[in-house]
Amino acid sequence: MRVQRVVVPAAVLGWAWVALAQTPQAPQSQQPARDRPAQQQQQQATPAPSAVITGRVVTADNGRPVKRARVAVSARELPEGRATLTDDSGVYEITELPAGRYTLTVAKSGFISLSYGQRRPLQSGTPLQLGDGQQLKGVDFRLPRGGVIAGRIFDEDGEGLPGASVRVMRYQYLQGDRRLVPVGNSQTDDKGQYRVWGLMPGDYYVNVVARNFNIIGGRGGRGVIANAIGIVGGNVFVGDEDPTQVAYAPTYYPGVGSVNEARAVTLDVSQELTDVNFGIQLVRTARVTGFVSNGDGSPAYNGNVTISPDSGPAAGRGGPIGTNYGSRIDWDGTFTIVNVPPGRYTLRARSGGNDDPQYATQPVSVSSGDVSNVAVILAPGGTISGTVALQSATPADLTQVRVAAPSADQSSFGVNPQTRVDKNGTFALSGVPAGLHFIRSNGAPRGWSLRSVLIDGRESIDTPVDVRSGQTVAGVALIFTDKISEITGTITNAQGTPLTDFTILAFPTDQTQWRPQSRYIATTRPDQNGSFQLRGLPPGEYYIAPVDPAEQGEWFEPAFLDAHRQGAARLTLGDGDVKTQDFKLATR
Repeated sequence: MRVQRVVVPAAVLGWAWVALAQTPQAPQSQQPARDRPAQQQQQQATPAPSAVITGRVVTADNGRPVKRARVAVSARELPEGRATLTDDSGVYEITELPAGRYTLTVAKSGFISLSYGQRRPLQSGTPLQLGDGQQLKGVDFRLPRGGVIAGRIFDEDGEGLPGASVRVMRYQYLQGDRRLVPVGNSQTDDKGQYRVWGLMPGDYYVNVVARNFNIIGGRGGRGVIANAIGIVGGNVFVGDEDPTQVAYAPTYYPGVGSVNEARAVTLDVSQELTDVNFGIQLVRTARVTGFVSNGDGSPAYNGNVTISPDSGPAAGRGGPIGTNYGSRIDWDGTFTIVNVPPGRYTLRARSGGNDDPQYATQPVSVSSGDVSNVAVILAPGGTISGTVALQSATPADLTQVRVAAPSADQSSFGVNPQTRVDKNGTFALSGVPAGLHFIRSNGAPRGWSLRSVLIDGRESIDTPVDVRSGQTVAGVALIFTDKISEITGTITNAQGTPLTDFTILAFPTDQTQWRPQSRYIATTRPDQNGSFQLRGLPPGEYYIAPVDPAEQGEWFEPAFLDAHRQGAARLTLGDGDVKTQDFKLATR
Protein backbone atom coordinates (compact mmCIF):
# COMPACT_ATOMS: atom_id res chain seq x y z
CA MET A 1 0.00 0.00 0.00
CA ARG A 2 1.40 3.39 -0.98
CA VAL A 3 0.99 6.39 1.28
CA GLN A 4 0.92 9.75 -0.44
CA ARG A 5 0.80 13.13 1.23
CA VAL A 6 -0.85 15.80 -0.91
CA VAL A 7 1.07 19.01 -1.43
CA VAL A 8 -1.15 21.97 -2.20
CA PRO A 9 0.41 25.12 -3.68
CA ALA A 10 -0.30 28.43 -2.00
CA ALA A 11 -3.45 30.03 -3.35
CA VAL A 12 -3.02 33.14 -5.47
CA LEU A 13 -5.05 35.93 -6.99
CA GLY A 14 -6.73 37.06 -3.80
CA TRP A 15 -8.08 33.77 -2.51
CA ALA A 16 -5.28 33.17 -0.02
CA TRP A 17 -7.75 31.74 2.49
CA VAL A 18 -8.31 28.76 0.19
CA ALA A 19 -4.75 27.57 0.69
CA LEU A 20 -4.86 24.13 2.28
CA ALA A 21 -2.12 24.15 4.93
CA GLN A 22 0.11 21.09 4.59
CA THR A 23 3.73 20.15 5.05
CA PRO A 24 5.47 20.21 1.64
CA GLN A 25 6.62 16.79 0.51
CA ALA A 26 7.21 15.54 -3.00
CA PRO A 27 4.12 13.68 -4.17
CA GLN A 28 4.33 10.25 -5.74
CA SER A 29 3.08 10.60 -9.28
CA GLN A 30 -0.11 8.75 -10.02
CA GLN A 31 -0.52 9.39 -13.73
CA PRO A 32 -3.71 8.42 -15.54
CA ALA A 33 -3.50 5.73 -18.21
CA ARG A 34 -2.68 7.14 -21.65
CA ASP A 35 -3.60 6.09 -25.15
CA ARG A 36 -5.39 3.01 -23.85
CA PRO A 37 -8.90 2.30 -25.11
CA ALA A 38 -11.56 2.39 -22.43
CA GLN A 39 -12.60 -1.16 -23.33
CA GLN A 40 -9.15 -2.51 -22.39
CA GLN A 41 -9.22 -0.72 -19.04
CA GLN A 42 -12.63 -2.21 -18.21
CA GLN A 43 -11.34 -5.72 -18.87
CA GLN A 44 -8.79 -5.51 -16.06
CA ALA A 45 -9.74 -7.02 -12.74
CA THR A 46 -10.94 -4.49 -10.19
CA PRO A 47 -9.68 -5.02 -6.61
CA ALA A 48 -11.87 -4.47 -3.58
CA PRO A 49 -12.11 -0.74 -2.78
CA SER A 50 -9.56 0.13 -0.09
CA ALA A 51 -8.26 3.64 -0.83
CA VAL A 52 -8.51 6.36 1.82
CA ILE A 53 -8.66 10.16 1.92
CA THR A 54 -8.06 11.86 5.26
CA GLY A 55 -7.55 15.42 6.42
CA ARG A 56 -8.62 18.17 8.74
CA VAL A 57 -10.94 21.17 8.45
CA VAL A 58 -10.17 24.34 10.41
CA THR A 59 -11.40 27.92 10.29
CA ALA A 60 -9.50 30.27 8.02
CA ASP A 61 -9.44 33.15 10.52
CA ASN A 62 -8.15 31.50 13.69
CA GLY A 63 -7.35 27.88 12.80
CA ARG A 64 -9.88 26.35 15.17
CA PRO A 65 -11.33 22.94 14.28
CA VAL A 66 -14.60 23.00 12.34
CA LYS A 67 -16.77 20.34 13.95
CA ARG A 68 -19.44 18.42 12.05
CA ALA A 69 -18.52 19.88 8.68
CA ARG A 70 -19.78 17.72 5.82
CA VAL A 71 -17.01 16.33 3.62
CA ALA A 72 -18.17 14.68 0.40
CA VAL A 73 -16.43 12.93 -2.48
CA SER A 74 -17.77 12.08 -5.92
CA ALA A 75 -16.32 10.27 -8.91
CA ARG A 76 -17.44 8.46 -12.02
CA GLU A 77 -16.38 5.25 -10.29
CA LEU A 78 -18.62 6.07 -7.30
CA PRO A 79 -22.00 7.15 -8.77
CA GLU A 80 -23.74 7.36 -5.40
CA GLY A 81 -20.99 9.50 -3.87
CA ARG A 82 -19.76 9.29 -0.28
CA ALA A 83 -19.83 11.73 2.63
CA THR A 84 -18.79 11.98 6.26
CA LEU A 85 -18.68 14.54 9.10
CA THR A 86 -15.61 15.94 10.81
CA ASP A 87 -15.08 15.03 14.46
CA ASP A 88 -14.49 17.39 17.40
CA SER A 89 -10.92 17.93 16.20
CA GLY A 90 -12.05 18.76 12.67
CA VAL A 91 -10.61 15.49 11.35
CA TYR A 92 -12.33 13.43 8.65
CA GLU A 93 -11.64 10.08 7.01
CA ILE A 94 -13.32 8.56 3.95
CA THR A 95 -12.45 4.90 3.47
CA GLU A 96 -13.10 1.98 1.12
CA LEU A 97 -12.83 4.10 -2.01
CA PRO A 98 -12.22 2.54 -5.41
CA ALA A 99 -9.45 3.88 -7.62
CA GLY A 100 -10.66 6.93 -9.51
CA ARG A 101 -10.59 10.65 -10.04
CA TYR A 102 -12.36 12.38 -7.17
CA THR A 103 -13.91 15.75 -6.45
CA LEU A 104 -13.73 16.66 -2.75
CA THR A 105 -15.97 19.33 -1.18
CA VAL A 106 -16.53 20.67 2.33
CA ALA A 107 -19.61 22.50 3.61
CA LYS A 108 -20.74 23.89 6.97
CA SER A 109 -23.56 26.30 7.77
CA GLY A 110 -22.23 29.82 8.22
CA PHE A 111 -19.09 29.08 6.20
CA ILE A 112 -18.33 29.20 2.48
CA SER A 113 -18.50 25.78 0.85
CA LEU A 114 -15.21 24.83 -0.83
CA SER A 115 -13.92 22.28 -3.29
CA TYR A 116 -10.38 21.00 -2.96
CA GLY A 117 -8.06 23.35 -4.88
CA GLN A 118 -10.73 26.01 -5.47
CA ARG A 119 -9.23 29.47 -5.90
CA ARG A 120 -12.20 31.63 -6.89
CA PRO A 121 -15.93 31.77 -6.16
CA LEU A 122 -17.92 29.13 -8.05
CA GLN A 123 -14.74 27.67 -9.58
CA SER A 124 -14.39 23.92 -10.00
CA GLY A 125 -11.90 22.28 -7.68
CA THR A 126 -8.77 20.29 -8.40
CA PRO A 127 -9.52 16.57 -8.92
CA LEU A 128 -7.70 14.05 -6.76
CA GLN A 129 -6.31 11.03 -8.61
CA LEU A 130 -6.57 8.03 -6.30
CA GLY A 131 -4.94 4.68 -7.01
CA ASP A 132 -5.88 1.20 -5.78
CA GLY A 133 -5.32 1.01 -2.02
CA GLN A 134 -3.73 4.45 -2.00
CA GLN A 135 -3.92 6.74 1.03
CA LEU A 136 -4.07 10.49 0.57
CA LYS A 137 -3.28 12.06 3.92
CA GLY A 138 -3.25 15.67 4.99
CA VAL A 139 -5.94 16.88 2.56
CA ASP A 140 -6.73 19.83 4.83
CA PHE A 141 -9.08 22.78 4.41
CA ARG A 142 -9.02 26.27 5.87
CA LEU A 143 -12.71 27.12 5.70
CA PRO A 144 -13.57 30.84 5.54
CA ARG A 145 -16.64 32.23 7.25
CA GLY A 146 -19.35 33.50 4.97
CA GLY A 147 -19.74 37.20 4.34
CA VAL A 148 -22.74 39.27 5.42
CA ILE A 149 -24.87 41.92 3.74
CA ALA A 150 -27.23 43.67 6.14
CA GLY A 151 -29.07 46.93 6.42
CA ARG A 152 -32.45 48.56 6.75
CA ILE A 153 -35.35 49.08 4.34
CA PHE A 154 -37.33 52.34 4.60
CA ASP A 155 -40.83 53.21 3.47
CA GLU A 156 -41.82 56.48 1.80
CA ASP A 157 -41.79 58.30 5.17
CA GLY A 158 -38.34 57.09 6.15
CA GLU A 159 -39.73 54.56 8.62
CA GLY A 160 -38.49 50.97 8.77
CA LEU A 161 -40.56 48.64 6.57
CA PRO A 162 -41.36 45.35 8.36
CA GLY A 163 -42.13 42.02 6.71
CA ALA A 164 -40.47 42.79 3.37
CA SER A 165 -38.62 40.08 1.46
CA VAL A 166 -34.98 40.92 0.69
CA ARG A 167 -33.01 38.97 -1.88
CA VAL A 168 -29.27 39.13 -2.49
CA MET A 169 -28.41 38.28 -6.11
CA ARG A 170 -25.29 37.76 -8.17
CA TYR A 171 -24.39 36.94 -11.76
CA GLN A 172 -23.73 33.33 -12.64
CA TYR A 173 -23.59 31.33 -15.84
CA LEU A 174 -26.53 28.92 -16.08
CA GLN A 175 -26.51 26.60 -19.09
CA GLY A 176 -24.08 28.98 -20.74
CA ASP A 177 -26.16 32.12 -20.16
CA ARG A 178 -25.12 34.82 -17.71
CA ARG A 179 -28.04 35.35 -15.35
CA LEU A 180 -28.74 37.32 -12.19
CA VAL A 181 -29.75 34.67 -9.66
CA PRO A 182 -30.76 34.82 -5.96
CA VAL A 183 -28.15 33.39 -3.60
CA GLY A 184 -29.55 34.47 -0.22
CA ASN A 185 -32.69 35.94 1.28
CA SER A 186 -34.04 37.47 4.45
CA GLN A 187 -37.15 39.19 5.82
CA THR A 188 -37.12 42.56 7.50
CA ASP A 189 -38.01 42.69 11.19
CA ASP A 190 -40.24 45.21 12.94
CA LYS A 191 -37.58 47.90 12.47
CA GLY A 192 -37.08 47.17 8.78
CA GLN A 193 -33.72 45.50 9.38
CA TYR A 194 -32.47 42.51 7.37
CA ARG A 195 -29.38 40.30 7.35
CA VAL A 196 -28.19 37.82 4.70
CA TRP A 197 -25.20 35.67 5.71
CA GLY A 198 -22.99 32.86 4.40
CA LEU A 199 -21.99 34.76 1.24
CA MET A 200 -18.83 34.19 -0.77
CA PRO A 201 -16.84 37.20 -2.00
CA GLY A 202 -18.10 38.97 -5.08
CA ASP A 203 -20.43 41.62 -6.45
CA TYR A 204 -24.05 41.47 -5.31
CA TYR A 205 -27.33 43.20 -6.09
CA VAL A 206 -29.88 43.67 -3.30
CA ASN A 207 -33.59 43.56 -4.15
CA VAL A 208 -36.60 44.14 -1.87
CA VAL A 209 -40.21 43.12 -2.46
CA ALA A 210 -42.88 44.40 -0.05
CA ARG A 211 -45.46 42.13 1.48
CA ASN A 212 -48.23 43.41 -0.79
CA PHE A 213 -46.43 41.76 -3.71
CA ASN A 214 -46.25 38.34 -2.09
CA ILE A 215 -49.89 37.25 -2.26
CA ILE A 216 -51.40 35.03 -4.93
CA GLY A 217 -55.05 35.80 -5.57
CA GLY A 218 -57.84 35.30 -8.06
CA ARG A 219 -59.78 38.30 -9.35
CA GLY A 220 -57.51 40.52 -7.26
CA GLY A 221 -58.68 39.02 -3.97
CA ARG A 222 -56.58 37.94 -1.03
CA GLY A 223 -54.88 34.62 -1.43
CA VAL A 224 -52.05 32.60 0.11
CA ILE A 225 -48.41 33.48 0.56
CA ALA A 226 -46.49 32.59 -2.61
CA ASN A 227 -43.59 30.38 -1.59
CA ALA A 228 -43.87 27.95 -4.49
CA ILE A 229 -41.94 28.07 -7.70
CA GLY A 230 -43.82 29.89 -10.43
CA ILE A 231 -44.34 28.58 -13.90
CA VAL A 232 -41.58 30.78 -15.29
CA GLY A 233 -39.00 29.71 -12.72
CA GLY A 234 -38.93 31.80 -9.54
CA ASN A 235 -41.40 33.21 -7.07
CA VAL A 236 -44.72 34.38 -8.44
CA PHE A 237 -45.53 37.80 -7.02
CA VAL A 238 -48.93 39.46 -7.08
CA GLY A 239 -50.65 41.51 -4.43
CA ASP A 240 -53.75 42.46 -2.55
CA GLU A 241 -55.95 44.70 -4.61
CA ASP A 242 -55.27 48.31 -3.66
CA PRO A 243 -58.23 50.64 -4.41
CA THR A 244 -55.85 53.57 -4.81
CA GLN A 245 -53.60 51.45 -7.01
CA VAL A 246 -50.50 52.76 -5.31
CA ALA A 247 -48.14 50.10 -4.00
CA TYR A 248 -44.54 49.33 -3.21
CA ALA A 249 -42.70 48.22 -6.31
CA PRO A 250 -39.79 45.73 -6.28
CA THR A 251 -36.76 47.94 -5.69
CA TYR A 252 -33.02 47.46 -6.10
CA TYR A 253 -30.28 49.07 -4.03
CA PRO A 254 -29.78 52.07 -3.82
CA GLY A 255 -33.52 52.65 -4.34
CA VAL A 256 -34.16 52.17 -8.07
CA GLY A 257 -36.79 50.17 -9.91
CA SER A 258 -34.62 48.46 -12.53
CA VAL A 259 -31.63 46.17 -12.27
CA ASN A 260 -30.08 48.20 -15.09
CA GLU A 261 -29.89 51.17 -12.70
CA ALA A 262 -28.90 49.15 -9.63
CA ARG A 263 -25.55 49.54 -7.88
CA ALA A 264 -23.48 46.48 -7.04
CA VAL A 265 -22.36 45.80 -3.48
CA THR A 266 -18.82 44.39 -3.42
CA LEU A 267 -18.09 41.90 -0.63
CA ASP A 268 -14.60 40.73 0.34
CA VAL A 269 -13.77 37.41 1.99
CA SER A 270 -15.71 37.03 5.27
CA GLN A 271 -16.57 40.75 5.19
CA GLU A 272 -19.68 42.10 6.93
CA LEU A 273 -21.40 45.09 5.29
CA THR A 274 -24.08 46.23 7.70
CA ASP A 275 -25.15 49.57 6.23
CA VAL A 276 -26.72 48.60 2.90
CA ASN A 277 -29.77 50.78 3.55
CA PHE A 278 -32.27 52.09 1.01
CA GLY A 279 -35.88 53.08 0.53
CA ILE A 280 -38.50 51.12 -1.36
CA GLN A 281 -40.31 52.85 -4.22
CA LEU A 282 -43.98 53.75 -3.91
CA VAL A 283 -45.46 53.83 -7.40
CA ARG A 284 -48.82 53.99 -9.09
CA THR A 285 -49.65 50.48 -10.23
CA ALA A 286 -52.03 48.90 -12.68
CA ARG A 287 -54.36 45.96 -12.91
CA VAL A 288 -53.87 43.56 -15.80
CA THR A 289 -57.09 41.65 -16.53
CA GLY A 290 -58.18 39.39 -19.29
CA PHE A 291 -59.63 36.12 -20.47
CA VAL A 292 -57.83 32.86 -21.22
CA SER A 293 -59.48 30.58 -23.73
CA ASN A 294 -58.72 27.30 -25.40
CA GLY A 295 -58.33 27.07 -29.15
CA ASP A 296 -62.04 26.27 -29.55
CA GLY A 297 -63.06 29.39 -27.64
CA SER A 298 -64.05 27.61 -24.43
CA PRO A 299 -62.80 29.10 -21.14
CA ALA A 300 -59.55 27.71 -19.79
CA TYR A 301 -59.14 26.82 -16.14
CA ASN A 302 -56.74 25.02 -13.81
CA GLY A 303 -53.78 27.11 -14.78
CA ASN A 304 -51.74 30.26 -14.23
CA VAL A 305 -50.84 33.50 -15.94
CA THR A 306 -47.57 35.26 -15.18
CA ILE A 307 -45.91 38.37 -16.51
CA SER A 308 -42.17 38.89 -16.20
CA PRO A 309 -40.25 42.09 -16.91
CA ASP A 310 -38.36 42.20 -20.16
CA SER A 311 -34.67 42.09 -19.29
CA GLY A 312 -32.25 44.85 -20.18
CA PRO A 313 -28.55 44.53 -20.99
CA ALA A 314 -27.45 44.68 -17.36
CA ALA A 315 -29.61 41.69 -16.50
CA GLY A 316 -27.86 39.35 -18.89
CA ARG A 317 -29.36 37.34 -21.71
CA GLY A 318 -31.89 35.63 -19.46
CA GLY A 319 -32.65 38.52 -17.10
CA PRO A 320 -33.08 38.23 -13.33
CA ILE A 321 -34.57 35.00 -12.07
CA GLY A 322 -37.72 35.08 -9.98
CA THR A 323 -39.14 38.60 -10.53
CA ASN A 324 -42.60 37.78 -11.83
CA TYR A 325 -46.23 38.72 -11.18
CA GLY A 326 -49.05 36.31 -11.62
CA SER A 327 -52.54 35.01 -10.98
CA ARG A 328 -54.45 31.81 -11.19
CA ILE A 329 -56.90 31.34 -14.04
CA ASP A 330 -60.40 31.39 -12.54
CA TRP A 331 -63.12 28.86 -13.32
CA ASP A 332 -64.56 31.06 -16.09
CA GLY A 333 -61.21 31.72 -17.77
CA THR A 334 -60.69 35.20 -16.32
CA PHE A 335 -57.55 36.39 -14.58
CA THR A 336 -56.55 39.52 -12.68
CA ILE A 337 -53.01 40.54 -11.82
CA VAL A 338 -52.88 43.55 -9.49
CA ASN A 339 -50.26 46.03 -8.31
CA VAL A 340 -48.17 45.77 -11.49
CA PRO A 341 -45.62 48.60 -11.81
CA PRO A 342 -45.17 50.35 -15.17
CA GLY A 343 -42.97 48.54 -17.63
CA ARG A 344 -42.73 46.14 -20.54
CA TYR A 345 -43.51 42.51 -19.82
CA THR A 346 -43.84 39.08 -21.38
CA LEU A 347 -47.07 37.27 -20.51
CA ARG A 348 -46.99 33.48 -20.29
CA ALA A 349 -50.03 31.32 -19.63
CA ARG A 350 -50.32 27.62 -19.01
CA SER A 351 -53.31 25.43 -18.26
CA GLY A 352 -54.06 21.74 -17.97
CA GLY A 353 -52.12 19.06 -16.17
CA ASN A 354 -48.81 17.45 -17.01
CA ASP A 355 -50.43 15.16 -19.56
CA ASP A 356 -52.22 17.80 -21.65
CA PRO A 357 -50.69 21.24 -21.03
CA GLN A 358 -51.56 24.21 -23.22
CA TYR A 359 -49.52 27.39 -23.57
CA ALA A 360 -49.56 31.01 -24.70
CA THR A 361 -46.91 33.75 -24.86
CA GLN A 362 -47.43 37.41 -25.78
CA PRO A 363 -46.09 40.90 -24.91
CA VAL A 364 -47.84 43.22 -22.45
CA SER A 365 -47.04 46.89 -21.80
CA VAL A 366 -48.11 48.68 -18.61
CA SER A 367 -47.96 52.48 -18.50
CA SER A 368 -50.18 54.92 -16.58
CA GLY A 369 -53.42 52.97 -16.36
CA ASP A 370 -55.02 49.56 -16.15
CA VAL A 371 -54.64 47.04 -18.94
CA SER A 372 -57.99 45.38 -19.54
CA ASN A 373 -59.52 42.71 -21.77
CA VAL A 374 -56.26 40.99 -22.58
CA ALA A 375 -57.22 38.07 -24.81
CA VAL A 376 -55.02 35.02 -24.31
CA ILE A 377 -55.58 32.04 -26.58
CA LEU A 378 -53.94 28.80 -25.53
CA ALA A 379 -52.55 26.24 -27.89
CA PRO A 380 -51.50 22.67 -27.16
CA GLY A 381 -47.88 21.72 -27.01
CA GLY A 382 -46.16 19.59 -29.59
CA THR A 383 -44.97 16.01 -29.43
CA ILE A 384 -41.56 14.56 -30.23
CA SER A 385 -41.49 10.83 -30.85
CA GLY A 386 -38.97 8.31 -32.07
CA THR A 387 -36.54 5.62 -31.09
CA VAL A 388 -33.30 5.14 -29.19
CA ALA A 389 -30.57 2.89 -30.54
CA LEU A 390 -27.08 1.80 -29.52
CA GLN A 391 -24.16 2.12 -31.95
CA SER A 392 -22.69 -1.15 -30.71
CA ALA A 393 -23.58 -4.79 -30.16
CA THR A 394 -22.88 -4.36 -26.44
CA PRO A 395 -26.22 -4.52 -24.57
CA ALA A 396 -27.44 -1.73 -22.28
CA ASP A 397 -30.61 -0.86 -20.39
CA LEU A 398 -32.42 1.69 -22.55
CA THR A 399 -34.99 2.43 -19.84
CA GLN A 400 -32.30 4.46 -18.06
CA VAL A 401 -32.52 7.02 -20.86
CA ARG A 402 -34.85 10.01 -20.52
CA VAL A 403 -35.47 12.23 -23.51
CA ALA A 404 -35.83 15.99 -22.92
CA ALA A 405 -36.35 19.06 -25.11
CA PRO A 406 -34.80 22.14 -23.44
CA SER A 407 -35.70 25.49 -24.94
CA ALA A 408 -33.04 26.95 -27.21
CA ASP A 409 -33.75 30.52 -26.06
CA GLN A 410 -33.90 29.85 -22.29
CA SER A 411 -37.61 30.68 -22.08
CA SER A 412 -39.50 28.34 -19.84
CA PHE A 413 -42.97 27.47 -18.62
CA GLY A 414 -41.56 25.58 -15.66
CA VAL A 415 -39.76 22.27 -15.59
CA ASN A 416 -38.86 21.12 -19.10
CA PRO A 417 -40.90 18.03 -20.01
CA GLN A 418 -39.07 14.75 -20.28
CA THR A 419 -40.07 11.15 -20.81
CA ARG A 420 -38.61 7.72 -20.14
CA VAL A 421 -37.68 5.43 -23.01
CA ASP A 422 -39.62 2.16 -23.20
CA LYS A 423 -37.78 -1.15 -22.97
CA ASN A 424 -38.26 -1.60 -26.71
CA GLY A 425 -36.42 1.68 -27.35
CA THR A 426 -39.35 3.93 -28.30
CA PHE A 427 -40.43 7.22 -26.73
CA ALA A 428 -43.07 9.94 -27.13
CA LEU A 429 -42.43 13.29 -25.44
CA SER A 430 -45.66 15.31 -25.31
CA GLY A 431 -46.54 18.77 -24.01
CA VAL A 432 -43.52 20.53 -25.53
CA PRO A 433 -44.18 24.30 -25.76
CA ALA A 434 -44.06 25.80 -29.24
CA GLY A 435 -40.65 27.20 -30.15
CA LEU A 436 -37.09 26.12 -30.83
CA HIS A 437 -35.86 23.16 -28.80
CA PHE A 438 -32.77 20.99 -28.65
CA ILE A 439 -33.30 17.26 -28.27
CA ARG A 440 -31.18 15.89 -25.45
CA SER A 441 -30.96 12.92 -23.11
CA ASN A 442 -31.07 13.12 -19.33
CA GLY A 443 -29.34 10.02 -18.11
CA ALA A 444 -27.68 7.34 -20.19
CA PRO A 445 -26.37 3.84 -19.58
CA ARG A 446 -22.98 4.00 -17.90
CA GLY A 447 -20.18 4.19 -20.44
CA TRP A 448 -22.45 5.53 -23.18
CA SER A 449 -23.01 9.02 -24.55
CA LEU A 450 -25.37 10.62 -27.06
CA ARG A 451 -23.70 10.43 -30.48
CA SER A 452 -26.37 11.61 -32.89
CA VAL A 453 -29.95 12.93 -33.18
CA LEU A 454 -31.47 12.19 -36.57
CA ILE A 455 -34.76 13.64 -37.81
CA ASP A 456 -35.85 11.91 -41.00
CA GLY A 457 -32.23 10.88 -41.49
CA ARG A 458 -30.86 14.43 -41.11
CA GLU A 459 -28.36 15.18 -38.34
CA SER A 460 -29.97 17.59 -35.87
CA ILE A 461 -28.09 17.15 -32.62
CA ASP A 462 -26.72 20.70 -32.72
CA THR A 463 -29.62 22.31 -34.58
CA PRO A 464 -32.75 23.25 -32.62
CA VAL A 465 -35.99 21.82 -33.95
CA ASP A 466 -38.95 24.14 -34.44
CA VAL A 467 -41.82 22.56 -32.53
CA ARG A 468 -45.22 23.95 -33.47
CA SER A 469 -48.43 23.84 -31.52
CA GLY A 470 -50.19 20.49 -31.90
CA GLN A 471 -47.48 19.19 -34.21
CA THR A 472 -45.85 15.78 -33.87
CA VAL A 473 -42.18 15.68 -34.78
CA ALA A 474 -41.88 12.00 -35.60
CA GLY A 475 -39.06 9.86 -36.88
CA VAL A 476 -36.53 11.12 -34.34
CA ALA A 477 -33.64 8.73 -33.70
CA LEU A 478 -31.30 9.15 -30.73
CA ILE A 479 -28.13 7.11 -31.22
CA PHE A 480 -25.78 6.37 -28.33
CA THR A 481 -22.18 5.24 -28.61
CA ASP A 482 -19.77 3.56 -26.22
CA LYS A 483 -16.82 4.92 -28.21
CA ILE A 484 -16.19 7.91 -25.99
CA SER A 485 -13.37 10.26 -26.93
CA GLU A 486 -10.78 11.27 -24.38
CA ILE A 487 -8.02 13.85 -24.20
CA THR A 488 -5.40 13.33 -21.52
CA GLY A 489 -2.24 15.23 -20.71
CA THR A 490 -0.17 17.05 -18.16
CA ILE A 491 0.52 20.68 -17.38
CA THR A 492 3.87 21.49 -15.79
CA ASN A 493 6.42 24.27 -15.60
CA ALA A 494 9.84 24.16 -17.24
CA GLN A 495 11.24 22.18 -14.32
CA GLY A 496 8.52 19.53 -14.58
CA THR A 497 6.63 20.66 -11.47
CA PRO A 498 2.87 20.05 -11.79
CA LEU A 499 0.71 23.17 -12.23
CA THR A 500 -2.75 22.80 -10.72
CA ASP A 501 -4.08 26.36 -10.78
CA PHE A 502 -5.15 26.39 -14.43
CA THR A 503 -8.29 25.25 -16.22
CA ILE A 504 -7.94 23.23 -19.41
CA LEU A 505 -10.37 24.49 -22.07
CA ALA A 506 -11.31 22.70 -25.29
CA PHE A 507 -13.43 24.54 -27.85
CA PRO A 508 -14.19 24.00 -31.55
CA THR A 509 -12.40 25.67 -34.43
CA ASP A 510 -15.87 26.07 -35.97
CA GLN A 511 -17.06 29.42 -34.56
CA THR A 512 -20.72 28.60 -35.29
CA GLN A 513 -20.51 26.28 -32.26
CA TRP A 514 -19.42 29.11 -29.94
CA ARG A 515 -22.72 29.44 -28.11
CA PRO A 516 -24.38 28.58 -24.78
CA GLN A 517 -25.08 24.88 -24.18
CA SER A 518 -22.60 23.91 -26.90
CA ARG A 519 -21.52 20.27 -26.65
CA TYR A 520 -18.22 21.26 -28.22
CA ILE A 521 -17.05 23.43 -25.31
CA ALA A 522 -15.67 21.64 -22.26
CA THR A 523 -13.32 22.33 -19.36
CA THR A 524 -11.52 20.35 -16.72
CA ARG A 525 -9.04 20.97 -13.91
CA PRO A 526 -5.71 19.11 -13.63
CA ASP A 527 -5.32 16.86 -10.59
CA GLN A 528 -2.68 17.09 -7.87
CA ASN A 529 -0.11 15.58 -10.27
CA GLY A 530 -0.85 18.10 -13.04
CA SER A 531 -2.67 15.44 -15.08
CA PHE A 532 -5.99 16.18 -16.77
CA GLN A 533 -8.74 14.30 -18.62
CA LEU A 534 -11.43 15.57 -20.98
CA ARG A 535 -13.99 12.91 -21.95
CA GLY A 536 -17.00 12.81 -24.21
CA LEU A 537 -16.33 15.59 -26.72
CA PRO A 538 -18.04 15.01 -30.09
CA PRO A 539 -15.87 14.30 -33.13
CA GLY A 540 -14.40 17.45 -34.60
CA GLU A 541 -11.44 19.80 -34.72
CA TYR A 542 -10.59 21.63 -31.50
CA TYR A 543 -8.44 24.27 -29.89
CA ILE A 544 -7.17 23.26 -26.46
CA ALA A 545 -5.45 25.63 -24.06
CA PRO A 546 -4.75 26.23 -20.36
CA VAL A 547 -6.71 29.28 -19.20
CA ASP A 548 -7.39 31.11 -15.95
CA PRO A 549 -10.96 32.44 -16.21
CA ALA A 550 -12.08 35.07 -13.74
CA GLU A 551 -15.61 33.67 -13.64
CA GLN A 552 -17.00 30.14 -13.84
CA GLY A 553 -18.67 29.68 -17.24
CA GLU A 554 -16.93 32.64 -18.84
CA TRP A 555 -15.69 30.30 -21.56
CA PHE A 556 -19.11 30.33 -23.25
CA GLU A 557 -18.54 33.95 -24.27
CA PRO A 558 -17.28 34.24 -27.88
CA ALA A 559 -14.92 37.08 -26.90
CA PHE A 560 -13.24 34.86 -24.30
CA LEU A 561 -12.81 32.04 -26.80
CA ASP A 562 -11.48 34.34 -29.48
CA ALA A 563 -8.88 35.72 -27.08
CA HIS A 564 -7.50 32.21 -26.43
CA ARG A 565 -7.23 30.93 -29.99
CA GLN A 566 -3.74 32.31 -30.44
CA GLY A 567 -1.21 29.98 -28.91
CA ALA A 568 -3.72 27.17 -28.38
CA ALA A 569 -2.91 23.64 -29.47
CA ARG A 570 -5.06 22.06 -32.19
CA LEU A 571 -6.17 18.47 -32.50
CA THR A 572 -8.81 16.42 -34.28
CA LEU A 573 -11.04 13.92 -32.49
CA GLY A 574 -12.80 10.98 -34.06
CA ASP A 575 -15.17 8.47 -32.50
CA GLY A 576 -13.51 6.86 -29.50
CA ASP A 577 -10.16 8.61 -30.04
CA VAL A 578 -7.85 8.78 -27.03
CA LYS A 579 -5.24 11.50 -27.52
CA THR A 580 -2.55 13.14 -25.44
CA GLN A 581 -1.73 16.83 -25.24
CA ASP A 582 0.89 18.05 -22.74
CA PHE A 583 1.53 21.67 -21.78
CA LYS A 584 4.79 23.08 -20.41
CA LEU A 585 4.39 26.66 -19.25
CA ALA A 586 6.97 29.26 -18.30
CA THR A 587 6.14 30.46 -14.77
CA ARG A 588 7.84 32.81 -12.36
